[in-house]
Amino acid sequence: MIPLTFKEVVIRMARRILGEERVHDRLIERGIKLRHLQDGYSRNGEILESCDGGESRQTLIFMADGKWMHGGLTDRLRGMASAYKFATERNLDFKIFHTSPFLLQEILQPNKVDWIIDEHEISHNCEIAKPVLLYREDFNNDSALERQLDSRHKQFHLYSCVDTVGEEFPKYFNELFKPSPLLENELTHYSELLGESYTAISFRFQNKLGDFKEFTFKELSEKGKRKLLSAAINVLKKEMPHQVGHDNSDTALSCPPVSGHHHLVNETSKILVTADSPTFLAEAEKLPNVVTVKGKSLHIDFNSSKNATDYLKAFTEFFLISKASKAILYRNRKYKTYPSNFPKYAAMLGHVPYKIAEE
Repeated sequence: MIPLTFKEVVIRMARRILGEERVHDRLIERGIKLRHLQDGYSRNGEILESCDGGESRQTLIFMADGKWMHGGLTDRLRGMASAYKFATERNLDFKIFHTSPFLLQEILQPNKVDWIIDEHEISHNCEIAKPVLLYREDFNNDSALERQLDSRHKQFHLYSCVDTVGEEFPKYFNELFKPSPLLENELTHYSELLGESYTAISFRFQNKLGDFKEFTFKELSEKGKRKLLSAAINVLKKEMPHQVGHDNSDTALSCPPVSGHHHLVNETSKILVTADSPTFLAEAEKLPNVVTVKGKSLHIDFNSSKNATDYLKAFTEFFLISKASKAILYRNRKYKTYPSNFPKYAAMLGHVPYKIAEE
């Protein structure tokens, strides 16, 4: 169990004394100030025709405009689905303004809901619009968002990556999104390579192998890198025993068998391997019947490229996992590899059996 920080101890005590709503509202108010989300709003802002006090419904707009960190791909997708669910249940119009670091509609297009909104349609008149925030998973976020709304404003600009949609993620995701032609071409190509039945195995190293830019995460020593890489490749081999055989002569990439791993594939099955480490992917590609998605390994929150194709790899992997026969996430407790939600939500989207292979 991870020990609580002093801040979290104080928050827990305050919740017991003052109640959840008062504490959560104070945290949100402070969070909006720290993130400078109110910057750019004024009483002198232009009053848009769509916000002129007529009969138009209030609009909840999911914001990814670069004012603050918006989270990784999974954080954003579940945040959008959760926000859309909230809006539909409260008869609000719903839009997505995703420009940081790229235009979302270049990769995902509206399916049943027209969620696209142009920048000139967004008001920064504080009499018309206001920023709202959700960022803590350990509070009741639907009620917290409800308390931030009012009858006076026409637009609510939501900054959030929290999950309030749960198991209904596929329903709301599919109402919102369908692949763009750009993404559809990639999915068609890799679906032909993978065939109808394949296993998807995901690895999330952050910067432990020294080749993935994300926040301030430190890389392991050279010895640690070799051991972690060896352990991960060994687990991958255990999932394809027929292809690799039982040759244990490769001491550079061998380690003791991992207990609890079962043979999941036959000789002709393909394995989709997804990872954030180019180093690991290069090693995985040496194994037979392994398919990896070509492209850049980037964290959406730590890169400034505006080119949507730079982020196409992650979206392609997400949809491919959702079409697999089973999905697996590798966890290494010794080296504390990250418990990524990426394969979990991708599997959920396609109702794919999902498990964590832990050692």
